[in-house]
Amino acid sequence: MHVTIRPLDPTSDAELDQYAALERALDDHTFGGSQALTREQTRAALTDSPYWSTRRWVAIAETIEGGESLVGRAAAFVPLQENLETISVGAAVHPAFRGRGIATALVEEALLPAIRESGRPLVEAYGEIPADGDADSPDEPVNRLAARVGITRKNLAVCRALPLPLEESLLDALQAEAEEKLGEYRVELWDGDIPEEHLAAYGLLLRQLELDEPDEDVEHEAPDYTPERLRESERRMKEQGTARIIAVAVAPDGSFAGNSEVHVHDSPETTLGWQENTLVMPEHRGHRLGLALKVATHRQLRERAPQLRSVVTWNSHVNPWMIGINEKLGYRILFRELVLQGRPEL
Repeated sequence: MHVTIRPLDPTSDAELDQYAALERALDDHTFGGSQALTREQTRAALTDSPYWSTRRWVAIAETIEGGESLVGRAAAFVPLQENLETISVGAAVHPAFRGRGIATALVEEALLPAIRESGRPLVEAYGEIPADGDADSPDEPVNRLAARVGITRKNLAVCRALPLPLEESLLDALQAEAEEKLGEYRVELWDGDIPEEHLAAYGLLLRQLELDEPDEDVEHEAPDYTPERLRESERRMKEQGTARIIAVAVAPDGSFAGNSEVHVHDSPETTLGWQENTLVMPEHRGHRLGLALKVATHRQLRERAPQLRSVVTWNSHVNPWMIGINEKLGYRILFRELVLQGRPEL
């Protein structure tokens, strides 16, 4: 089998369809579910923004039977507003074609040249290992590729999935537990875009999340989530057919004390959703707001996205507070994820 590495052609409908099929196969294999984006939604997801640019490559296999199949992809992601020393890279191969050197070819022929051409000294990547795997074992495929790039593990995260639908009795019990400490705090749900009058305050919540994230030795500059950046994010999500379920915690004085988001795609064929950020501001902790926020968003899933069969989330292994909340809801470990960084001499 001959494999060619070349840039993705986003103008080709046929190639986009194969790219989307690869993404679904990767998600089904990794998470047990996937998102069913249309061709135009896939194209929208691949476009650059004012805040980052991305180069993409594909691995094309010429099969024995004739014809070509898109069996792998790689990307180099460059932030444009912050983290200006950083380039993030990644590669993935269709489960049926692993173990044939395709990931190595993507690294050698696409990612290493892209890193050199970028001129950015700090290289970042992510990679999966089994739940019971040795994060530092040189036998893990991700560590073999990381060694080739010249980066090492800086943090270890855990990916968990929650089977859906949830029992209402579980949510009722967890809400009662949260209400024991809520006092005069309350939780609000937002439907649609972030209200105009709350854009600046919500941006502060998102920035605080990144400032507080327990990411061990990872070098990372938290972005400024300006109103313009938030509206750009909303526009892109709409183009991709994705909606936010947002809950905010409101303090007794009316200020925002925390937030939580779940992202869901609107296709009836989509079975996978994403638990994104959950944050409680430092001065408001100790009132079980994190649990209350998650109960509020997860109650919405049955109504807003009944097609989902699971929701996936990540937590640093040094974040026992959020891990405990997720386990109460029923999230269970799928795999562990390495965060890799370094300043290689290439």
